Amino acid sequence: MEFESMGNSSQTARHISKTIAVDRSNRGPLANTPSQQENSGSSRTSIVGASTADTLARFPTRLSNIDFGPYGRFRPKSLSHSASLPALAALISAIAWSGHFALIPVALLAPILLYKAQSRLQAYLTLFSYYLGASWPLIPGANAFFGAQGTIFQGILIFFSSAGLLAIPAALLFTRDRTKLPFAITGMSLLAALPPLGIIGWASPLLSAGVLFPGTAWVGLIGTLALIPLLVLFPMRTGALAAILALLANSFYKPPASPVGWQAINTKFGGAGQGDPDFLAEFDAHERIQETINKSDANVLLFPEHVVTEWNEATEAFWRPSLTNLAERHATLLIGVGLPRRHGPNFTVSRPYYNALIAKGYERTTVYYQRIPVPIAMWKPFSTDGVPLSLFGPGTILVHGQRAAVLICYEQLLVWPFLSSTFERPTILITAANDYWAKATPIPKIQKASASSLARLFGLPLLSAANE
Repeated sequence: MEFESMGNSSQTARHISKTIAVDRSNRGPLANTPSQQENSGSSRTSIVGASTADTLARFPTRLSNIDFGPYGRFRPKSLSHSASLPALAALISAIAWSGHFALIPVALLAPILLYKAQSRLQAYLTLFSYYLGASWPLIPGANAFFGAQGTIFQGILIFFSSAGLLAIPAALLFTRDRTKLPFAITGMSLLAALPPLGIIGWASPLLSAGVLFPGTAWVGLIGTLALIPLLVLFPMRTGALAAILALLANSFYKPPASPVGWQAINTKFGGAGQGDPDFLAEFDAHERIQETINKSDANVLLFPEHVVTEWNEATEAFWRPSLTNLAERHATLLIGVGLPRRHGPNFTVSRPYYNALIAKGYERTTVYYQRIPVPIAMWKPFSTDGVPLSLFGPGTILVHGQRAAVLICYEQLLVWPFLSSTFERPTILITAANDYWAKATPIPKIQKASASSLARLFGLPLLSAANE
């Protein structure tokens, strides 16, 4: 019985050995294979038995080289890649968009991960995770932003839906052709930064340009765009070259000073959320703003976004003494307000308005209308309510001899509003935000870092005012 069992084992080993031998014969000439000795009679069993341990020891190595046709060579590591690439993308994004200005270029590592993706689905999930890592502050912030009507589920919905939309370029442009993929990844960055996706195109790696290459304007932006395929193909050499060029650009860059007499005023008026005005708090805010105006000797005073919920004829009359004071000393007030739009048939249950920055004083009144309001919360597609979208509206206003590019709150996170403003040749960048709803998140710091990068890229002085 014992001898019989050994015989069966020998038969199994012989079968394995024969299979491996056939595989070897297909790969080229091999010397002294077991199959060549099968005709040697009784010695066949001893040869096969002796080679069984060696064959089984080499079996895992052979398995890792099996060709699975269109899916390429199977490697055990690829099983972990399907989860590790999205996880790494989320980590990279969370670091890059933590609100620290110098960390923004970390976002340029994400394209390298996209190059490692083995399928369209994996590329999509990698880019999806990248935007999740940048968008998580929306969850705690949404509840405060929407006010009494807000819930955490709105934040979660915006969190996942925005990341899902911004990852669409990966699904559209991914290719298995490794010579074309680096340029396809560059196209993914462009599609996410320009309209229509550019409406929600935050966390763009292109915002690295102002950190790396200040004062270089369009050359620096195009150079950053060129870095993406080069980093994918030659990560070490390109990283070293980019570091050297960035050191040179930063060493020669001298930040421009703000115009003399321009002053930004930060406030701590808080807020009650969208559609929940506190009229007593607003009256107190108006009084305190006017008191600040009357005590200041600045030529231009900048106040944050929407600190006046609705500017109308009654507001104008209430502010008349302060506006007269400004005109007499040739000063200008820049203040964020809500301007009522035409009242529709449902005005009793809706609030159509413009989110604007108005300039008032001794010069004629000028108005900047926010071009890209927060989608869903402020800009409500297919509705006459809320703030309208104006992708191609004017991006600058004239104030005291300066052509000021203006970004209101959410616009600071995007690439398109500022780039479209540069065609109007601005001489200063002005930002106004109302961040009461996000003060417990890194969103205000991310806004400041993004605006600073944009201003540095084109060598513009930056004047910012925010309400907490």
